[in-house]
Amino acid sequence: MDREHVAKAYDLWLKAAAGHKNEWRVKKEFGSADALIDEIAREIEERSLTLRPIRRYRHHEPTNGKDRIIGVESVKQQVLDYAIVLAMQPLLDSKLGFYQVAGVAGKGQGAFRRAMRKWVHEGGYHVKLDVRQCYPSISHKVVRRIVRKYVRSTDVLYCVDAVLDTYDMGGLEIGSYFSLQMANLVLSFAYHHIEGLHKVRRGKSVALVSHQLWHMDDVLLIAPDKRNLKMAVRSVVHYLHDEFGLTVKPWKVAKTSNAEPLDMGGFVVREGRCTLRAPIFLRGTRAFNRFERHRTLRRAQRVCSYWGWLVNTDSDNLIISRRYNRLFRHARRIVSRAGKAEQWKQPKAQPS
Repeated sequence: MDREHVAKAYDLWLKAAAGHKNEWRVKKEFGSADALIDEIAREIEERSLTLRPIRRYRHHEPTNGKDRIIGVESVKQQVLDYAIVLAMQPLLDSKLGFYQVAGVAGKGQGAFRRAMRKWVHEGGYHVKLDVRQCYPSISHKVVRRIVRKYVRSTDVLYCVDAVLDTYDMGGLEIGSYFSLQMANLVLSFAYHHIEGLHKVRRGKSVALVSHQLWHMDDVLLIAPDKRNLKMAVRSVVHYLHDEFGLTVKPWKVAKTSNAEPLDMGGFVVREGRCTLRAPIFLRGTRAFNRFERHRTLRRAQRVCSYWGWLVNTDSDNLIISRRYNRLFRHARRIVSRAGKAEQWKQPKAQPS
C-alpha cells in the first residue's frame, strides 16, 4: 500500500458520493490532495496511523421508523477505507455472490429489481429474511479472523486493525465504506452456504433454494417447494448464529402471488407489474407536489432523488398525467445551476 496505491484509492473516493460531498474538506484540513495522500502513505509505512474519533448522530428512518446511529469519519479515514478495499478487491470479487448487490458497482437496486421481475413468473414460494442489527452484531473478532485467513499483506492487516480500533461502539460502523464491504464479505459465506444446500430425491441431487437475492442484510429466498424452503431457512439461520453470532428476525414463508408479491428494497413486484412500496410512493409524490407549488433548491433536490424510483417502476401513466417529467427537468436545471454557482465560489488553486 504505497503512495501510488493510496493515490488510486483517493481517485475512487473522489468519484464516489462521499468524495463529492467532502472534497472541500481536503483543501481546508490538509492544503492539497497530494499532502493527504503523502501523509497516509507515510504513516502506513511507518506504522503510525493517527485517525480522528468518529463523529456520530442519530438518524430516524421515515419509511420504517427505525433509529440508527450513523458514523461520520474524517476525510483521512474515508480515503483509508477505499485504500483497504482496493487492496482487498480480488478477495471480494472472488467471495461475493453474484446476487449480493449492495455496494457493488454496476448492480445495486437495478439489479435486484430486474432479478425479481424475472423470477416472479416462476411462482412457487418465497421468504424474506433480515439479520437483526447486522452492523453492530458483526464483531471485530469475526472480521479479523476472516481477513487474517485470506490476506497476507502486512500493510493491509495493519490498516484493518487501525480502522477497527476507531469503532469504539463495538461491531461495524454504519456509514463507513469499509464496514459495508466487510459486512458483504462476512455474509458471502452464508450466500455460498445456501448454494450448497441440497437433498437427494429419487437418486438425484435437488437444490433446496432455486434463487437467492441479498441487499446488504436483507435476504430473499425463492423455491418451488415449501418444505425445501423451510429446511434451507432453518439451516442458514443456524449457520449465521453458530459461525458469526448473528441472529435472524422472525420469518414466514409465503406463496408467490399477486396477493403476496416479492417485496424488497422498496420495490413491490407482481407478475407483469412493478410498483413502489407505499411509504416511498407517498413521499415521492408529495415531493413533486410541493415542488410544483414552491420551487426551491431543497425541494428540487428531493424531486431529483425520487425521480429514479418512479422511472424504474411501472409509473408511466402517473408521470404523464401529473406532468412529473416536466417538473423533473425543471428541478434538474435548478440543481445544476446551484452546483455551478458553488464551484465558482470556491477559490482557485494558485500555480506553483
